[in-house]
Amino acid sequence: MITMESSNPVAKELVYGGHLLALGTSSIAAACAILLGRSPTILLLLMAYLFSFGAYMLNRGSEVSQDKISNPGRTNYLSGRSRYLTTISAVGFGIGYVIAFFTNLIFFLALLVPLVLALVYSIGSKKLTGLIGARRLKEKLLVKNLAISFGWSLIPVLVGLYYRSLPLILLSFAPFIFFRLMSNTIFFDLRDVKADKAYGVRTVPVVYGQSRAYSIMNLFDILSALYIVFLIVVRLFPLFTAIMVFFPVYSVAYRQLSSLPNTNISFLCDVVADGEYLLWGPLLFIGKIF
Repeated sequence: MITMESSNPVAKELVYGGHLLALGTSSIAAACAILLGRSPTILLLLMAYLFSFGAYMLNRGSEVSQDKISNPGRTNYLSGRSRYLTTISAVGFGIGYVIAFFTNLIFFLALLVPLVLALVYSIGSKKLTGLIGARRLKEKLLVKNLAISFGWSLIPVLVGLYYRSLPLILLSFAPFIFFRLMSNTIFFDLRDVKADKAYGVRTVPVVYGQSRAYSIMNLFDILSALYIVFLIVVRLFPLFTAIMVFFPVYSVAYRQLSSLPNTNISFLCDVVADGEYLLWGPLLFIGKIF
């Protein structure tokens, strides 16, 4: 059985240190640039990396106790830097905002939205209790999934603002990202069931059970595939974007693996599931070439 514990230090840092997910965010930003007919710039990819990395570190810093139950391997690996995670997050966001400020003001201001989402998701506020009945977004059924998916679906808009061009093709890409993230976040909830129950966090698997959670994930995968086909049929997306139908098939495949005996679901979540986003830019680039 493949485990992160048996991996080399570089692989552990890549996954447990949040770099794989941050690189995946850069890859999605690159895919957006390709759809726009632009070549992704180093600054765009760097900012996507920094903001995702900052949000990841903020979340890890706020959930050390809970992660000891759901992901002890990652918690143990990050234990030596746990007291610095919030500072690391602030540095990541800070560098990203400095670069954004010198890019253009509208882009800079729009990037405040991901920061606010990261704060209310990971840290929360007493004021949220009166609005949604919970202190943090992640504590309310489906609100966590919706918030994460919505935050990631803003990437095409932010990329458009970066290039000072926001055509319909970019705006139309946002729902696809939303569907993909809804499937992904529910899958992660399967891994975190024990910890979520212990901390009173209501997720789809906790409330409705594993079988129904799989059905809901299948639904979002089907929706994302049909959505891409629809955009191609109405000629809003070019034909080469059909390659993105691979991603729903990819997630169905690793979910099938997750149901097998002795499967390491943490490996599937942290490497296989999050690794999907790393493929977006390269696959779309390949599709465009051929």
